[in-house]
Amino acid sequence: IICQIAQGRLSDAAAKAVNELLPSGAGGNLSSLCSWADRVRFRYHWSAPLHFIDVPDNVCSYSYDRDCKDEEGVKGRCVAGAINNYTSQLLTYGSSSLSPSSKSSGQYNLTEALLFLSHFMGDIHQPLHCGFASDRGGNTIDVHWYRRKTVLHHVWDVSIIQTAEKDYYDEGAGEFVDALNKNITVRNCSEDCFFV
Repeated sequence: IICQIAQGRLSDAAAKAVNELLPSGAGGNLSSLCSWADRVRFRYHWSAPLHFIDVPDNVCSYSYDRDCKDEEGVKGRCVAGAINNYTSQLLTYGSSSLSPSSKSSGQYNLTEALLFLSHFMGDIHQPLHCGFASDRGGNTIDVHWYRRKTVLHHVWDVSIIQTAEKDYYDEGAGEFVDALNKNITVRNCSEDCFFV
């Protein structure tokens, strides 16, 4: 849903670049590959810590210098660091040293950069991806969603969305996206930019 909303709000130039960078199998649809970063995290083991930010328990603030690191303490290895990294890579697209339709800058795979960035923009806005280290993103917190036993992270990532689509939008993601788009304001966007 995040990628579908984002793609619909791109400038003409950005939409053209996204279309050029997407694999042909995507049919120009960024949302069809928005979960790609989740699917490859087991092949690209190095990418696992890029999906979240852990802050010390009971510290209700985030500091890039303190918190953006992986379990070994390597700085920049969190979702905010990944967004910085992949944004920088994508800014090389269309530079004079590249052919206009190049999907690689030689140094970077810009298609992968686009897919990682698109996914991580959703992750950083997901409360369970940015929280206390001991919470492990809600993956160790057992809950019941209606009659189904699951973990809190799954409820937030999947169950709430599926239930809303089914109960309010006749299982139509398009209607759901339209409703969400109507509620996005300039103020929402500027507040998000402040926090990111």
